[in-house]
Amino acid sequence: MNPIWGPIAGGFIIAMMVTFIAIWLWAWSPGHARTFEALSRLPMEERDAPDDAGGERP
Repeated sequence: MNPIWGPIAGGFIIAMMVTFIAIWLWAWSPGHARTFEALSRLPMEERDAPDDAGGERP
């Protein structure tokens, strides 16, 4: 195996770690709190949409 693969693999792993940490910091920044709060309430909201099947639900 060529000895250049070690530094290339190490650089790739460091790049992936930096990317992961950057995305994590972006997602947990205070500016996203309102969006996350709204998304967390979606499963609890009731819909008044008519049934597409035209029949009653069991």
